[in-house]
Amino acid sequence: MFAVAIAVPMVAQNSWPRGENQSLLTAEVPELRLPAKVDDICFVDGKIHISSGDMLFAVGVNNGKVGFPEIDTSLTAVDSKMTYAVRHPLTKTLFYTKDDGKGRQVLYEYYEKKPGKFDTRRVKPYGFSFSLEHPVFSSDGRAMVFVSDCPIGFGGLDLWYSEWRNGEWQYPRNMGHRVNSEGDETMPALYGDFLVFASNGHPDALGGSDLYATRLVALEQTGDTVEMYPIGRCEVHSLEAPFCSKTDDFGFVYNGEGYGLWLSRDTAGVEVCHSFKGRMDCINVTGLVSDVGGALLADAKVTLTSHDNRNVSVITDSEGRYSLFVQPGEEYTLTCRADEHFVSTQSLSFERRKEDRLYGAERNNIVLDAFAIGVPYSYDDLFGSSVSCELSASGRKRLDDIARFLLENPNLKLNIASAYNLSADLPFCTLLNNSRLRSLTDYLVAKGVPLVSITTSTVKPAGAESQDEDSEMMSSTAVSSRTVYFVFVR
Repeated sequence: MFAVAIAVPMVAQNSWPRGENQSLLTAEVPELRLPAKVDDICFVDGKIHISSGDMLFAVGVNNGKVGFPEIDTSLTAVDSKMTYAVRHPLTKTLFYTKDDGKGRQVLYEYYEKKPGKFDTRRVKPYGFSFSLEHPVFSSDGRAMVFVSDCPIGFGGLDLWYSEWRNGEWQYPRNMGHRVNSEGDETMPALYGDFLVFASNGHPDALGGSDLYATRLVALEQTGDTVEMYPIGRCEVHSLEAPFCSKTDDFGFVYNGEGYGLWLSRDTAGVEVCHSFKGRMDCINVTGLVSDVGGALLADAKVTLTSHDNRNVSVITDSEGRYSLFVQPGEEYTLTCRADEHFVSTQSLSFERRKEDRLYGAERNNIVLDAFAIGVPYSYDDLFGSSVSCELSASGRKRLDDIARFLLENPNLKLNIASAYNLSADLPFCTLLNNSRLRSLTDYLVAKGVPLVSITTSTVKPAGAESQDEDSEMMSSTAVSSRTVYFVFVR
């Protein structure tokens, strides 16, 4: 039984913590049902074409919504045994494969022989007599990549390519050890300059079969000559989550306009088709979260918000690392929260360069500021004069930061101490201290801080005496008449 879907991705690299590439909009489409497992899948002429149980089905797509499967009358009218089809990017002629009755897949071209008259001809790379499955063409039409069981490969099914030169397809070359493994490499597809394929033989697979990408064409300088093909010389990278899972993932197709599909099959043989929307050649943003002292912060929450208010969050690992994905050229807001620290907010936007990876890489480290817990902070610029309880402009600014810290860390409480003590006039000192404490408390409450989070005192907090002794800003008398202490406690 076959089901289709639409879902969302964000990913990590190598030793960075893995996550889902949620810069893409993805989902599941459960309406689609087929009588047997999927043998092949392709995107031709605006429709999804699926080979299943010796039958070819067509599925319409309208504004990203997948319709119901119907017998593919348009392609089977060309050849009733057709299993897969693709159009040449330049000639726009239809290339398709079918079984030759001997268990091999062979390639044909449906072309216009005369104006209004169409014919079919066998396409066979020079000297190549082995099976040729699921061909795709480079954007310039000069190279054809396909699957073959040719026994001189690396094992199982391999990816091969043939060049169009001198009016014919040349003898194919194996795509090499970076792409091919001892297992099977199948169902190649093109995404821009990148080749996407399924493999069950690469060592970094999450499941039995995973999806991988490599830049199709490498530029190689040999003396004064630049050779455009060797194909298969670039590094191969996993598409990672959500394209790769603990089940089998395969059958990637792309319509060239920001929409595509891929398939997964669980151990019970149940198949699900997932769709995605957006640019796959996105940017993987990785970085470290630390405090101003350089200590790395584990379990910090990093949240990415897109321009259309879609959010995705990841938690930093034990070494303070995070990994997120963004769409190139779009504006994002990155927010980072950690216990007992200020929340950090910044705008992000990145552009693609000529990366060799499908996922470009950018570094963005985050440093979080904070008040120390249990350490008294003394301020002597909160009020307009030494005998005033009216907040100054600088005082209001300081209190805004304190209020923000409390609101962003609701687990913390604040102790405020105004301890002016002049033995010659104790009643006045008591009145001034209480008036200042009330003024400070009222301001913080007006900013949204719960009253239960604030305690006040007219006794200096422990450790405050040493601060007064070390102060070089003013005389001890002035300090004692102006200074107010703040201590954050758990």
